[in-house]
Amino acid sequence: MTVPVRSPAREPAVRRGRTLARATCFVWLLLVVWPLRVFLAAGPEPVAVVGALALVAGFAACWLAIMWRVLGGRALRRRPWALAGMTGSALALLPLFGAPWAYTSFVFVISAFAASLGDRAFAVAAAATAVVEVLVLVAAEVPFGQLWWVPLVIAVQAATCYGMKHMGLLLVRLQAAYAEVERLAVENERLRFARDLHDTLGHTLTSITIRSQLAARLATTDAARAAREMSEVEGAARQALDEVRLAIAGYRTPSLSAELETATRNLEVAGVEVRVSPADGPIPAAAEVLLAWAVREAVTNVLRHSRARRCWIELGVSETAASLEVRDDGRPTGPMDDGDARAPGNGLAGLAERVGNAGGRLEVGTLPGGGYRLRARVPLEVPRSGC
Repeated sequence: MTVPVRSPAREPAVRRGRTLARATCFVWLLLVVWPLRVFLAAGPEPVAVVGALALVAGFAACWLAIMWRVLGGRALRRRPWALAGMTGSALALLPLFGAPWAYTSFVFVISAFAASLGDRAFAVAAAATAVVEVLVLVAAEVPFGQLWWVPLVIAVQAATCYGMKHMGLLLVRLQAAYAEVERLAVENERLRFARDLHDTLGHTLTSITIRSQLAARLATTDAARAAREMSEVEGAARQALDEVRLAIAGYRTPSLSAELETATRNLEVAGVEVRVSPADGPIPAAAEVLLAWAVREAVTNVLRHSRARRCWIELGVSETAASLEVRDDGRPTGPMDDGDARAPGNGLAGLAERVGNAGGRLEVGTLPGGGYRLRARVPLEVPRSGC
């Protein structure tokens, strides 16, 4: 049994990637060293130095607060206080640091705006940033040759941050889609396991019920045979326990010959005359497994519901497909309900799903002259998921 599970390496890899990206934020903050060094080289007053260092610390803390959450996969969570603090400290530092700060601050401002604002607000904020940067550089008497490229760089960075933001949102959605696919795969595997467990135990418990009823009838007339039947019941119960253990450990692959032998023995115990017609040639293993499940379900329904006196099991194989047909001459035991073979019960529904997944076809229904027929046809080359 193959159960799709979350890759154990995926989550650690994601965590390592986020940790590396967050560490990169501290590296980017090294850009602040240049304007700060130029400012300190000019010999400012101690009060100005303290104020500048406080503003730089506040700017860095607010920017890290925004980017830390963004790189943690929570880009849609707003932090207006951090955005306001960062913007205010960036504007306050412009008159202190001058042109060097204008050349470097927009890198942080644009990235924070892209992470915190919607599309239209981000476009307006990016344009306003470009205007402020240019005005500061003009006021600092920066030559035009060193000025014209600033709006262009801001526009390129804004487009890059916008694309990275939306790529991050797509990755978040993709991760959610992966999680949903894994959940559905596990749920589908549980349904398949429940179907197989139903098929396995349904057949064995039916055999136990029939033998117990027979032993009860023979208890007063033939005690020796009743004891033998109860011994068979004990063996069937042990077999059921073994099958459950096998099902838990992995899918049990039934043998067609073993299923035919068990079916013949159980039908004869129930007083049903059975005739088995083997196939003309060998049946591949994968197709044989599907036909074995079909034999189990068909015979279980005959024993439970049909009140049949005769049963025919015919196997066939052609160049492209293998087939099974199980017919009986019985009648329903009562009104059709969820447990009746003539109604769409869990066993037939599970068998139809199994055969359909393998590219085969299952037909069930009453016969014109009375009785019931189950016919299964499966391709010789069965996909692995169909078994």
